Amino acid sequence: MTYIRASEIGCALDCNLENGRNKYTGGAATDDGPRINAAMAGATADNPMTLIIDGSALISGLFLPAGGNWNIAGLGCGTGFFVKAATNNDGIHNGPPNAGVPSDPGPPAPPRGMNVSLSNFTLNGNQGNGHDGDSTSGTTQGGKVWYCGINLMNLNNITFQDVVVVNTPSYHIRLSNVGNVVVSGCVLKSHGPSTDGLHFDGPANDITISNCDFTTGDDSIALNCPEGYSGNISRVAVTNCTFNSLSLMRLYTFNGGPDKFNIDAVSVSNCSGTLSEAAFLIGVTNGSNPNSVASLFISDCTLTCPTVLGIAENFGTIALKNVTFIASRSHVIWVAPQPNHVCGFLRPSPLYGGVTCVGSSLSFENCRIYRNEDLVVAALVLDNGSTIDNLTFNEFGLQDAGSYSTVPSLVNIGWGAIGQLMLDALDSNNISSPVSAGGFWSVRSVLGAGVLATGWEFPDEVMANGVPFISATSGLPSIKTAGVVHLYVLP
Repeated sequence: MTYIRASEIGCALDCNLENGRNKYTGGAATDDGPRINAAMAGATADNPMTLIIDGSALISGLFLPAGGNWNIAGLGCGTGFFVKAATNNDGIHNGPPNAGVPSDPGPPAPPRGMNVSLSNFTLNGNQGNGHDGDSTSGTTQGGKVWYCGINLMNLNNITFQDVVVVNTPSYHIRLSNVGNVVVSGCVLKSHGPSTDGLHFDGPANDITISNCDFTTGDDSIALNCPEGYSGNISRVAVTNCTFNSLSLMRLYTFNGGPDKFNIDAVSVSNCSGTLSEAAFLIGVTNGSNPNSVASLFISDCTLTCPTVLGIAENFGTIALKNVTFIASRSHVIWVAPQPNHVCGFLRPSPLYGGVTCVGSSLSFENCRIYRNEDLVVAALVLDNGSTIDNLTFNEFGLQDAGSYSTVPSLVNIGWGAIGQLMLDALDSNNISSPVSAGGFWSVRSVLGAGVLATGWEFPDEVMANGVPFISATSGLPSIKTAGVVHLYVLP
């Protein structure tokens, strides 16, 4: 490993990271980008190189070897880079200056290089207004392509540790055709459209994100299969992060083009945040593969938003455990068409509300809806002809901060269907009925050990054999045996 200290290769390191000016005189700072690029150009597998950024540098873009085998290590958040006005490019990327053009080249994805690490520094992307920042194209995000804080392509073994990225024209960090990515302890903070935090284009695999703080004007994390070279995305784990964004995570596999992809094995745990549109924005249009988002597991999270799961795509298994949904419509923008504006753990996407979806399994374990205002809420809002094969509640309830009106139903079915509704354990306080008026016509069967304890009435026709329930016909505890309803005697 060759170590290069920026101060020892002639870098001026005279930049104020807050405003890009000379930190000593207030005048123009020195562009250290060309000097750093020249010093790092020789990084190879046989000669890996580490830049030690031991000060604060103005850069007109760092364009480092495309195949990787290089690192950037700062000495804390007071060291790092400010992107020079009129750079009209990414702050840092691998490859020549035009490596990011086009941004969506499509398949096939090229072979990957490897081994890039960024740690312990700040990057100020100099967002500007489209005329006075990184971009002078007339739009804040950029010209033919959007300009990212950091843009890494075609690499395995990428590490981000304690990196602060702020004030970017578009995505804070874009990663396209990547694998074995570790992001930890990072702070990503920018306002404005298109300022995704961590934006992954397909294909991508084996991603872990932990202990990060996201404040963005768009998606905190985006898993966008059809973008970049396009491909499947798999094995993504997010834990111990905080969010203040449009969404915690966007997942989509199909955008109406000729190719369809899949996302699998995504988990999010021990996270909290406030999301203006949805915690998870899943899909954008009709036509995705069956079970295209194959598995999503969410646990030990507290999320303030209009919906946890804004659905516009088919899914396989979505499981929530120990999740608190604090219902809020404070900043949501409902894009028509929308069946309603009811807050729900799962509902049609606020941004893509007219899509028909098919889900295989949705389960809630020890989850609750919390209201701090008198909103109509539901565990599930199902519409647009969407269906869910298996819906399970095991320890679920509604908790209110004050004395609010009772909500009409646990499950709000406009136009849709549920195969099997399983009620293993559920607190029915403040919830008038299990399903919205007329909705039982769209439920094939109801079962579970907790059905009777809810105190709700159920039509005889939908009840599974051997399940105690209160009959809507008689108003009495009943049980069905071999399809025949009998009076149920409490043991």
